[in-house]
Amino acid sequence: MQIENKEFWEIGNVIEVQDREKAASDHELFLFEKAKAVFGSISSIDTIKIFGCGTGREINQIAKFFEPSKIIASDISKNMIEKCNENLQVWNINDITETLVVDAKDYTEPKNSFDLVTILNSMLTYVSDKKSRTQIFSNAYQILKQDGVLIGTVHNQEGTFLKTTYFKLKSMFSFYYGEKVGNRMTGYNGFKVQGYYYSKKGLMEDIQSANFKNIEIYSLEEYYQLIDIKYNRKKGYNNLIFIAQK
Repeated sequence: MQIENKEFWEIGNVIEVQDREKAASDHELFLFEKAKAVFGSISSIDTIKIFGCGTGREINQIAKFFEPSKIIASDISKNMIEKCNENLQVWNINDITETLVVDAKDYTEPKNSFDLVTILNSMLTYVSDKKSRTQIFSNAYQILKQDGVLIGTVHNQEGTFLKTTYFKLKSMFSFYYGEKVGNRMTGYNGFKVQGYYYSKKGLMEDIQSANFKNIEIYSLEEYYQLIDIKYNRKKGYNNLIFIAQK
């Protein structure tokens, strides 16, 4: 059944899939380390904004790694935030974490306030409209302190054979699809929502449009090459990971 993005994330059995503490993956830790190294020459990362926090499954890992004094976590789903608040109390980090129900494209304040902004768990995959995605990047830029850091992950158009072939065929008709070459139905538990899969070039353009500097983008295949581990993109998701600076 096809439904809208916000409606999808309010569904109980969709939330259940997300409702667990998620250990930071190796590529997320890589982004954490790079963020700390980039900003560490100026100051420690003390204030953090998390877009698309869901049930909060990455918040505890972020809190443990950076030891910030303040985290603001937001999500489009009221039911996700309710579950997130329960988890924050279990993890005993509710004293440093504030939660908000808000669409990321509407979060523009407070300006110049955060050392780090995260858009993890491929949140942008569920933002099918280009204008909304670029607005989220602009918002991230606006709320970061000068030299602050943005990190995130998105789904990639290149990966398994079927996925890669699908997007290559669509790109052959880019004169018709335009930016919508990357659009594809996604979702789970029997629900379908409009999603968006990035090309590396398209992701770079969107981040640059928000005036970020020092942008680095890696596919998981490229990341694992950096650490000398073989990765089979024909079987893996081959997500894109990125870091950029204000």
